[in-house]
Amino acid sequence: MFANQIDNYECINPLGNPGTARGTGLRFALRPSAASLNRFIQGCPRPSVPLSIRFPPLTGAAALPAPRPSTSSTGAHMQYPSERPNPFAAKLSRRSLGLFTGLAAGGLLGAGAASAAFTPGTWYVLQSRHSGLVLDLGASTADGAKLLQQARTDAAQQQFRFVDAGGGHYKIQARHSGKVLDVYAKSTANGADIVQWTDNGGLNQQWQILDDGTYLRFVNRNSGKALDVYERSTAAGARIAQYDSNGGTNQQFRPIAVGAPAPGNPTVYIASDSTAQTYNASAYPMSGWGQKLAAYFDANTAIANHAIGGRSSRSFIEQGRLTAVLDAIRPGDYLFVQFGHNDASTGNPERYTSPADYKMYLRDHYMAGATARGATPVLLTPVNRLDYNASTGRFNESFATYAAKVRELASETGVAMIDLGARSRTYLDSIGYDRARWEVFMHLRAGQYPNYPDGLADSTHFQDNGANQMARLVAEGAKALPLPIASHVR
Repeated sequence: MFANQIDNYECINPLGNPGTARGTGLRFALRPSAASLNRFIQGCPRPSVPLSIRFPPLTGAAALPAPRPSTSSTGAHMQYPSERPNPFAAKLSRRSLGLFTGLAAGGLLGAGAASAAFTPGTWYVLQSRHSGLVLDLGASTADGAKLLQQARTDAAQQQFRFVDAGGGHYKIQARHSGKVLDVYAKSTANGADIVQWTDNGGLNQQWQILDDGTYLRFVNRNSGKALDVYERSTAAGARIAQYDSNGGTNQQFRPIAVGAPAPGNPTVYIASDSTAQTYNASAYPMSGWGQKLAAYFDANTAIANHAIGGRSSRSFIEQGRLTAVLDAIRPGDYLFVQFGHNDASTGNPERYTSPADYKMYLRDHYMAGATARGATPVLLTPVNRLDYNASTGRFNESFATYAAKVRELASETGVAMIDLGARSRTYLDSIGYDRARWEVFMHLRAGQYPNYPDGLADSTHFQDNGANQMARLVAEGAKALPLPIASHVR
């Protein structure tokens, strides 16, 4: 169905941008075929840092159908900065080659192109990336029962397996009824219901499974449309329909093999800096919001605070701290990521990270690392400093350029975001400069605390009360997310 489509690909020489003295990129316009793309990959320069493939937006007649408003999509774009070695340098694995090949075939991953995240014949529950709920057919075994999303129970009506239908397509069979998922009445219209029906071999009962190694998308053979949580609903009982494939998170489903632990006891891992770290008694009253966060979550939620002072998004990786998090994180867990304060330290080369590299590290390491392990990344904009504007009577936005990169990622990929910068600034505005200075930040009078006999004037770090308030704002942001973690906030 993509035979008349031309995609543009650009091979970026990581030693420099196209057209610069440091290196020249190669650009090709290809008709979508695996062979031509493989020739393209082989023709790219082979520098000592990883290959970067950029997929520019399609325009004109070659463009894919426009997604519905506000539906987020994810792109395949990995680019590493050239000025320093990267400890997580990616190689063109069989999975990544499958990804490129699938994209060349029209922006979708073909079944069998990538290293499979599912095994035909295994029973799975299928969890929506957008809502955290799972596909459910109800107790009915009759033809025409509608597919909905519900809270996970692992009941037989929530279990499905993939049965090879030939030609790279699969039937999706329900365990409780033995019937298969079917686009009702062979409709090709957006919004058509997905139901169960007796297996009759129809094309409307066959699905191409698009696999990125973690999440699956399902494209109907008859209509060419994708399985979709309709209207991007996060409500239990919302119907599942078909809609133009747009890469939205409401069209992505994680296969969880039956017998895997049901979510209910998640751990929230924190990757951050000194504004979130846990301090010992010798630093009191200095506190980080990460050490206060557990008080705002229920007893079934654990907090693993890996925040440490002086780290940027880059140095946290280079020093192996992200590796330690990813070695421990499990499916159903969460990774809360807040950097920016040290990334902006232009005078400190060990910490400084440009806004562009900051965005890349968040996307290609923190987000990708958590997602690959079945965990959910949550990005936080940098918490505000005591940066008061006397002329306006309000606080200035701290690290605005870095906060903008977090918001860009949320818009471009659909990653969950807590705008802690905006939330903290609103809170500071509400209490005013004097209270913020003496009650929130580490502005201490001489003799006020034994650990600081001469007092302190620190406009970045928090007193115990300030850390508690920031933790409250993080928890309120988590509660507002369309994710299962929201139900764990007190």
